[in-house]
Amino acid sequence: MVDGHYLEVGRLLYPALFDSPKQSATRDTLSRIWSLELQWFTPEESMSIIGHLCSTGWLIDNADMISPAYGFVLSRPPLGWRPLPNSILSVPELVLEEQLVEKQPSEPNPIQRSPEPKISDPERNNLPLDRAEGSIPSLIEIISTSSGLQNKEVLRRAQRKRRALGPVTLWMALALVAREQGLDMNGVVSAIDLKSD
Repeated sequence: MVDGHYLEVGRLLYPALFDSPKQSATRDTLSRIWSLELQWFTPEESMSIIGHLCSTGWLIDNADMISPAYGFVLSRPPLGWRPLPNSILSVPELVLEEQLVEKQPSEPNPIQRSPEPKISDPERNNLPLDRAEGSIPSLIEIISTSSGLQNKEVLRRAQRKRRALGPVTLWMALALVAREQGLDMNGVVSAIDLKSD
């Protein structure tokens, strides 16, 4: 197996599957994340990539839920990383080393996870201190009201961005969600400034 392909597919799957229940999602969910949320591919390209990764063993399709192959470890993409459709569509069949594919029938998928910090934890496991933390509830409400998304969905998207981007504050991730939704950023920045003095 070519190491570059392993790393590339790991980075591709990380934002979409790392925080999903049992690291699995439907084809439509994967396509939506890659094409609408991350804007990496068109919906058609996303479906072609899912089909290719399933046919080459990188993804397993089980009862309409897609998950990584057993023993395949997802990799956090670096800031600014973006996959190329042709490169992903040319990855060869997945071959894992012998020791990785030996598993017990009842073992869960061994994707390495770091514990998710609680939003209210000021230490946040080496994440920077969020000086504008007081603006977070009102910022979530502004984004939810203006975009039509539920508060829970706004927060879920912001948390996904934090996991994908690394050490960014929650309010910055929320600002990125607001920008994706086409909201007036002057109003968003004002809401943050009012609370961060």
